[in-house]
Amino acid sequence: MTNNKKFKICLTLAGAVSAGAYTAGVMDYLLETLELWEQAKNKNRMLGKKHPEYDFSVPMHDVELDVISGASAGGITASLALLNLIDAEYQPVNQDNPSGKNNRFYQSWVEMGDDERATTFEKLLDTSDLKELVKGDKPQALLNTAPIDLIADRAIRIENLKNYPAYVSHSLDLVLTTTNLDGINFKINFNGNDQSGSVITSHAAFFRYKLANKQFKKGIPNGEELYYVLDLNQPDHLNHLREATLSTASFPIALKPRDVSIPQKYIARYPKYIFGTTTGIQPILPSDSDYQYHAIDGGLINNEPFALALKIFREKSPIQFVKEQYAIIMVDPFPNKDHNSSKEVASTDVISVVKRMFKSLRNEVMFNRSGILDAINTKNNSKFLIEPVRKHRVDGVLTRAENDLATAPLSGFAGFIDKSFRKHDFELGRLNCQTFLRYHFTLPEETLIEKLNNLPTAKALNRFEICLENLVDKKCKHFPIIPDLRVLKASTNEADHANFGSDAHLDFPEYPSITEAYFYKKHQKNIRKRLELLTNRLVTNFWFSVANKLFIKNKLSKKIETVLLDKLKEAQLIK
Repeated sequence: MTNNKKFKICLTLAGAVSAGAYTAGVMDYLLETLELWEQAKNKNRMLGKKHPEYDFSVPMHDVELDVISGASAGGITASLALLNLIDAEYQPVNQDNPSGKNNRFYQSWVEMGDDERATTFEKLLDTSDLKELVKGDKPQALLNTAPIDLIADRAIRIENLKNYPAYVSHSLDLVLTTTNLDGINFKINFNGNDQSGSVITSHAAFFRYKLANKQFKKGIPNGEELYYVLDLNQPDHLNHLREATLSTASFPIALKPRDVSIPQKYIARYPKYIFGTTTGIQPILPSDSDYQYHAIDGGLINNEPFALALKIFREKSPIQFVKEQYAIIMVDPFPNKDHNSSKEVASTDVISVVKRMFKSLRNEVMFNRSGILDAINTKNNSKFLIEPVRKHRVDGVLTRAENDLATAPLSGFAGFIDKSFRKHDFELGRLNCQTFLRYHFTLPEETLIEKLNNLPTAKALNRFEICLENLVDKKCKHFPIIPDLRVLKASTNEADHANFGSDAHLDFPEYPSITEAYFYKKHQKNIRKRLELLTNRLVTNFWFSVANKLFIKNKLSKKIETVLLDKLKEAQLIK
């Protein structure tokens, strides 16, 4: 049953390649803040209002995480968030845990596959996967996927489970988008019979999971609902989550596709979920007990699955949806800002048309998502975005930096090159989340009873309320939906350094850099070695292999190295 007293929160974690380190930092700070607040509320509940130590400055309303959707790198982080919420050993990254011990976010996104033997990038360039190919077989990817598998093996496991905390719904949905390379065929019946019809194919797929508890039994539920209930005490269920997580992040061409196998019973429910009560549509499925397909990155078709999250939330909580007693937060390291309205006539040569055609196709599938109208029609007080913002000091004044993320260059792949890039972005994510919770994730004071079912005390208002000039509602006094208890007085930016030290007011991390000499020393040999073997596997010709060894690989690798270095220099990541 839906708890109508709790303000619901839907999270959408967009795709970001290695900039998933930023999203991980955001999520780490968010979960830590929710836990600190819950502990303070629990203390108040135990003491009672008449106790002299009762803290009237602690807001006592309740929020609940209800849906977490993710694509690609965001899908990985969504799965990690689910596991961290039920892991009794989970520790946030803060001044007491700077190395990220017992923290999947940090270990998976900052440490990645680095160890004393090699860095993550060195492992991605390793040629062992190519050497293992049988003669005549083609490579599945440009990079070696083994280190990604190893990261997943370490992260998608749990030894000491606990129940969801009070700020998480017992019916929490984890939604991971993926792209079905094979596609699901749907027959549309014409002439009112099953014999005549046309076939349409859908390549947009998603996994939807809940965790087993007293309300939800493991497996596929009875009825027609489209979700799968995981029992993470079972190794096969953990492995299922692992494969789904890897499939949402299988960046096409760079990483190999994933083999997915799910019950036919689950797939058979797709038509009603996609097409509603429309009749005359049925999936065309093989007769096997499981449906199998090859999956690649969910971000290819649905990189920002906020509409899917809202569709699911609306089904679960229709009353709260109508009353807008909820908010959807999208964490997006690369929000789409391609709003070109130039009147210049675009080129129509063959190459330009091909480029524009693929861009048009991708834009169209990204736009035509089920439920997007729900997202558009919600008021501004229900939609929130966390995006990267970095500032640095120029003549003693904080000024917006030219580059925000160190992992951003090379279409988000730069983070694989060096750990310092990922560490910077993780720390920036924590800082940006701190700022977001304190000064942006708010509601106008006069809506608090309606939205939160609770009016904060005078002391809570004095502690957390800020004056926010909102261009839509023109209201000044705003109150945070999730109060950050590291704050003593938000309106004056006064933080509780006595109890939280440097975590009370995070500072912008130092922007990282490496030297060109370091890059060549660490990666030039590996790039050339992998490029030679990769091209030889793609072009199985003796004379090509000879020419490749003598000069082709050197020319190609030099061009690749130049592009990599130019992009890093452009982002000020090379000293």
